[in-house]
Amino acid sequence: MNSSDPDVMNIAETVSVRWRPGYHGANRRLTYLEREEGADVVYDYRFDIDASERLIAFDERISGRFGQFDWNADGTKLTYTRDGQIRVFDVEASTENTPVSSDGFDAEPRYAPTDDRLAFLSGRGGDTDIWVSEDDGSDLRQLTDGANPSDERRWAPSWGPHGDRIGYVAAHDWGNRDWADEVHVVSVDSGHDRRLTQGLSTTSVPAFSPDGHHIAFTAKQVAEPWYRHAEDIHVIDLRDTSRDVFPVEASHQYNIQQLQWDPDGQKLYYPTRERGSQQLESVLLHDETDAAGVTTRLTDHNGVFGSGGAGEIRLSPDGDQIGVPFATHETPCHPRSHPTSGGSTRELRDPDVPDDVVVPEQVAFEASDGLYINAYLYTPEDVSESDPAPALVQAHGGAHFQYSDGWHPLEQYLVANGYVVLAVDFRGSGGYGRAFQELSMGDWEGGEVTDLRDAAEFVRDRPDTTDAVGIYGGSWGGYMTLHSITQHPETWDAAVEWYGVVNQFSDHAEADRVGRLLTERDLDGTPDERETAYRNASVHWRLDNVTTPLAVLHGKEDQRVPINQATELRNHFEGSSLPFTITVYENEGHGFRDAANRRDAVESTKQWFDRHLR
Repeated sequence: MNSSDPDVMNIAETVSVRWRPGYHGANRRLTYLEREEGADVVYDYRFDIDASERLIAFDERISGRFGQFDWNADGTKLTYTRDGQIRVFDVEASTENTPVSSDGFDAEPRYAPTDDRLAFLSGRGGDTDIWVSEDDGSDLRQLTDGANPSDERRWAPSWGPHGDRIGYVAAHDWGNRDWADEVHVVSVDSGHDRRLTQGLSTTSVPAFSPDGHHIAFTAKQVAEPWYRHAEDIHVIDLRDTSRDVFPVEASHQYNIQQLQWDPDGQKLYYPTRERGSQQLESVLLHDETDAAGVTTRLTDHNGVFGSGGAGEIRLSPDGDQIGVPFATHETPCHPRSHPTSGGSTRELRDPDVPDDVVVPEQVAFEASDGLYINAYLYTPEDVSESDPAPALVQAHGGAHFQYSDGWHPLEQYLVANGYVVLAVDFRGSGGYGRAFQELSMGDWEGGEVTDLRDAAEFVRDRPDTTDAVGIYGGSWGGYMTLHSITQHPETWDAAVEWYGVVNQFSDHAEADRVGRLLTERDLDGTPDERETAYRNASVHWRLDNVTTPLAVLHGKEDQRVPINQATELRNHFEGSSLPFTITVYENEGHGFRDAANRRDAVESTKQWFDRHLR
């Protein structure tokens, strides 16, 4: 395949990994889920024969965005979700069953470490709570009561090592605001619930130590900025609730990460982030010397764990290896194993790589206020001063995420089709220190937008580009695209906006809890309390400024940025003189999952730029 093919968006990628119980040492097996075009496939990589065996193939996606699954204690059955229902697959019998069914949703099933009981999230009681059952559906019962609102589904249950307790994260009031995410432990037998924290924003699924005496997680104080995406490690002794805090800046991306205990309970393993890459580190927890809290770097590479840094790391049961989904600018996500005691990494599958991959050059440009901004420059092989190309500026998502050293198929597609692309880590991006991140706090319409304008001038001044420059981005990147064309319409010749916010008031009214939480915390209150801040952060009142041709793409079922945001753009621009188009994808949420929709979205993006920049 060439990168100029829109199906580069659907190239096979590994999304999650698990060590298979019952296989150790030279015979160990790492199970991984491969997301292929329109399908998910589960493989076992066998270390003894250096090859992968296919376990299950589905003709659809399973387990949502991150493809998480779990093994039972003896490694004979897998659990996952499909079509909103818990499924159990018996590997030896090659049969799938649905142990429990729900008219609402069930998600995040996890096997007990001792037997075939399941714990999972369910909305069958109205809220999002933890339920437990046997994996044949018997003994179904609700374990928590009102743990999280129905639109808060991030937190998987975490079994203790003896199968008698479950750790979990629950939403709590903090200063009369729904901002805190606190750690609890609940008894599976009695239902007795212990709240372990007060005033924290927990950012990872809690993990029990091997002996069950401690529980570890990443968190920050609620009063701290929500967006750091690199938090302290907290370790609580469950015998007396004393707590140790290790300020190691662990990267938690998307809240699915879980700290990994070594078998002796002396170390924790975790990913950390520097600029565009993620590394593996460990921290020593208990030591008779003064070495407790000392960190050790295990890797030194360019790349990230999972798509955009959203993949879990998994320590093998013997503590010798860490399995990860790994991606670079040159290679889509594939399974990899890192030894914890040093030595070379092991690539467990050769990734599918297009023939004409372009590795971006890291560049920096000076913003109008003198601050230097890092960016990634993709240049087509055949452009030159005598044959220049139009340019595109990419605004990344996640607000305070960053453009990672991972696989970016959309940029590969656009550069293969003749565009110079500049992906910008504007002020507020992660990976450049806390001071840089905090430059955009409460200033959603200011410095970031100016940085993107300055990026356009930087790339426009290159001898191998034409004067035509477009801008695009998704989620926060879509929001930044809209700010850019409303504040600096003279800068931009075309724009493509993927699922961005238009009006902070109407978005807040319909967004899910996470969307509301992030907005309230950065703008320091609700729309009623901070009307001016919400108005300044909205492009709604500046839409009449737009002269840039605009294409909009949005998922109809988006809960993070609801469809009412795209509807406002449709109502304002349809029938006007502005070149405008909107595409709404049915059955899509925040980000497009269906292979045909992904293909259509990138083709539509390219065609819009072809029409207005060439």
